[in-house]
Amino acid sequence: MLLALLCLCLSGAGPAGAAGGGKGEGSVGKLTIDIGWDADREKVVVRKRCTYTLHPRSEALTWLRTVGSGFCTGYTVRRDGEEPIYDSEDDPADKVTQQSSRSPVRVETDSARHLSRRSGPQSLEVHIDMARALKNARDGIPEVWTVEVRAPRWSFSMIRGPVASQSPGRVTWEMKTTSQDAPAMVGKVVLRKTLETTKPPSSRRQTQAEPVTAFGVAACGIGVVAVCLVMRLTGPAVPWRWAKATMVLTAAAYPLAFFGTQGQQDLWRYSGPTSGPPTAQEWAPGPALGMWLWYVLPVAGWWFSRRLVTRRPPSTHILLVSGAAPLLFFPLLAAGGTLLTPRGWRGLVVLFLLALAKFLVFRFLTDRGTAARRWAAAGGTFVWVAALTYRFGGAPIITDNDSSVKTYEVAALLICTWPAAAWLTSLLGPALGRPLRPVVCVVCFAALWALVLAPFLVAHMTTPTEAGNDPWDYYRRSFFTGYMGFPLCAVVVCGLVLQLVYLVRCGGLADRGRAAEPVGRVLLVCGVLMALGNPSLRTLSMWGDALAILCAALGSLWLIPVGSHATAVGFRRVSRKAHARLMSRYVRTQLLWDSRADFQRASRSALTDGDMSAAEFSQRWEELDVPGRRGDPATRLARAKRCALGTSAGTAPRVAGAAGAALAQLLALPWATYKLVTADPVGADAFMPFHLEEISKALRFAHWALYGFVFGYFYTLLRGHTPIAKAAALMAVVLPAEVLAMVPLTVDPQFTRNPSWNDMVVACGGLAGQTFVVCMGLGLVWEWWLARAAALKWSQVRNFRRLSSITVPLGTVLVAAATAFATVVAGAWAQQELQPPSGNPSSSSTAPAHPGPSPDPDR
Repeated sequence: MLLALLCLCLSGAGPAGAAGGGKGEGSVGKLTIDIGWDADREKVVVRKRCTYTLHPRSEALTWLRTVGSGFCTGYTVRRDGEEPIYDSEDDPADKVTQQSSRSPVRVETDSARHLSRRSGPQSLEVHIDMARALKNARDGIPEVWTVEVRAPRWSFSMIRGPVASQSPGRVTWEMKTTSQDAPAMVGKVVLRKTLETTKPPSSRRQTQAEPVTAFGVAACGIGVVAVCLVMRLTGPAVPWRWAKATMVLTAAAYPLAFFGTQGQQDLWRYSGPTSGPPTAQEWAPGPALGMWLWYVLPVAGWWFSRRLVTRRPPSTHILLVSGAAPLLFFPLLAAGGTLLTPRGWRGLVVLFLLALAKFLVFRFLTDRGTAARRWAAAGGTFVWVAALTYRFGGAPIITDNDSSVKTYEVAALLICTWPAAAWLTSLLGPALGRPLRPVVCVVCFAALWALVLAPFLVAHMTTPTEAGNDPWDYYRRSFFTGYMGFPLCAVVVCGLVLQLVYLVRCGGLADRGRAAEPVGRVLLVCGVLMALGNPSLRTLSMWGDALAILCAALGSLWLIPVGSHATAVGFRRVSRKAHARLMSRYVRTQLLWDSRADFQRASRSALTDGDMSAAEFSQRWEELDVPGRRGDPATRLARAKRCALGTSAGTAPRVAGAAGAALAQLLALPWATYKLVTADPVGADAFMPFHLEEISKALRFAHWALYGFVFGYFYTLLRGHTPIAKAAALMAVVLPAEVLAMVPLTVDPQFTRNPSWNDMVVACGGLAGQTFVVCMGLGLVWEWWLARAAALKWSQVRNFRRLSSITVPLGTVLVAAATAFATVVAGAWAQQELQPPSGNPSSSSTAPAHPGPSPDPDR
């Protein structure tokens, strides 16, 4: 008996017992994978549960107590043949049970992962490989596992591996990791089911064609208003020639976006993770497109502005400066350590020969005196500059492949940005209406250039601090993919200021600005550009903002008809005295119209009873006729109404525009303040330099003032005969654009974290209501002001008794809609405040293991 007891003790304390039985001989683990719905029945949830036993002295138990998380892996899930995107993951819950210090330890690990929401037919492929999972596991983990996949109401197919049992909605495998037949120890099953959800998808994969198409649509919208502006500036002689050239440059933006899809010169490149699930998949503008926007486009604009002043093509020295300045880029990069390869030199020679061939063809093969011959040198230089800047896109400093920026490289980058400052400086003269002195031009050029480049230069001239937070760290990014990734914001803001300066200068009663009408359309598109905040390439590549820009551009042609400046010049020059006479005439005409209708209804009984003869009725009927000779009475009344309510009442357009901007901003103050406090601008991140996040919020807050400025300044040009009709026309253009820009921010998973139809209805409904309030408020206030300018009461112009029959039921509907809207918003806020913490509900009943760092998922 003593000998048997001694052998038993030695066997328990031997090497195998001390090690916990090696890889867990004698014990069997169980892995259960449940596939079902979440609590809202909107997302597919993959729940896993591992149950196994560990020896009290095993290494696996020591590791569990150290890191606080047990072993539960050995499978992978793929959705529709691709690695799935998970919206959330519950914290794993470990339950460790041990009856005594020497008894085995039972471990239960539960966790769940929520797949992204998606409707329609779906296929989930579950691949099981326990041998690979246990290859790096700690000693003591069982070597024999029972794997069970449960998916009620799913269709099972393509079942592979050592299946132990199978039933509807369930399949079980017996996995032995010590088996020599490794392929037989791998399990696989494909599950199929058609899912229907009530919410929009929570993830999607964006293709390169989507942002390129959106950018092309936005470019076409901007090109439409640019064509109208160019046609007006070039004069009546050659308008269509410049219009065709502008549309060719605009249309080239879309096909050129597909060029260079291989290599570092991409116009559009993938900015998501290079490996793993594309949780942040996004196509962003590449460095070559940034180079074109910072050099090619400003150079073309500079040449055109010079043509406006001189009425001739660009001079030779301007073409030499534009074409030769980029060549300094290569010597400076060589001084910084970046050398051009022989293939690169051959490419430059080919580009130069192509540009020279274009110049020679247009110079010597066209007739003398033609426009093609006069602009031959400019065309050849433009081709050279466009091709050369495209070659710049492969430089490491531009593609963000070189994190160090030296002095020579900074100088090389400065060469690529001077055309923007030159273009804006050249526009100051036409905006101010007088030529600037050379000294003033140099000062303005240096100020604009320094303003744009100040953060970048200061960041590279300062020494990084040893502390953890360096305020200039974000400015030390690559010039074009980081800091210079927002060129459109500077162009839009500076262009907006120049437009306002020009309109204020030409905003007198006797002034006739040559480009006032097309500038109004451009101003309206600028307001839509700033509706989301920062007008950058990121917002232009969003399908909602692109459609909004195109809608606003086409709508501006309808809102401000082409040629309306010439037809409405008489309404603009009406003095206050003449406006008073027109208003008095309209009030009398309206009174006669209403009295004639009342007399018609009241004379029926008098004619029937014999109290009035037919001759007396005819005489009174002719006396109450609307004065005038042309047209029928209704046409004469409409003409009198338009002449009275369609004038500026002797107020200068610049004064009316400022009043309209202030009034619109006041009416939009509640919604604008709410968005300012609660919502960040689109594209806001830590890499927005020069306080662009604050600038974006300010632009989004004040973009309503642009709509009011357009309404006040171009009131006589807007479509419609009355203030209410003109305000309704403005709303018909602004409302679709504002709603289209808001839709992707609420339902598109590419631009929002939690897509929801409810959020879309609430956001779009609130924005539509705010647009209605702003536009209709402008119309009503403008009507009141026109009546006061003629020394009349508003009730003499607006029949409130007749209006009450419409406003009472309409007010009831609006109150009910506002109550429902407030209820939805309050419910959404309450849901956010009362949302339970994420995690497994069953984790509260488990006994957590010792806390520690999270384990390696492969172990």
